[in-house]
Order: sequence, then structure tokens, then C-alpha cells
Amino acid sequence: MEPTITPDVPTTSKPICIGLTCWRWQKTKTQAIISLGQKLGVKVQLTERIEGLRRHIEAQVTGQNTDRFIGEFVRHC
Repeated sequence: MEPTITPDVPTTSKPICIGLTCWRWQKTKTQAIISLGQKLGVKVQLTERIEGLRRHIEAQVTGQNTDRFIGEFVRHC
């Protein structure tokens, strides 16, 4: 029987981008994303843009638990 060769899976992957829009005074949304990233051990890079009363938040997420991060993000943020 021939041995099977499994390809090496790179530990770094392309960042996954997520985004949301909330009211300008809802500053806890940004803090919730950062604390969730720290809790799950992923790297989160945030970009905020404010237009009038709206706050647009975009995040690039990288790490091994990105799938779990997205699931928790959808449930709680």
C-alpha cells in the first residue's frame, strides 16, 4: 500500500473582512469586536468611518479561529 501525502496547511490565511453599521453613539460595538477577537485568539484590525449619525465599522480578521469568530460575531454583535 502506498503512503498518502497530506499537503501542508499554511498557518496564516487571507484575512476575512466583516462590517457593520450602527449609530454614532454606539461605541460599545467596536469594543465588543476587539474583546471577542482577544477571547478567541484572532487578530482584528479595525477601521471606523463616521458619516453624520452613522458609524461604519470594518474589520479584517486573521487567525486560526476565524470561523468561530464569525459565528460569535453574528450571534452577539
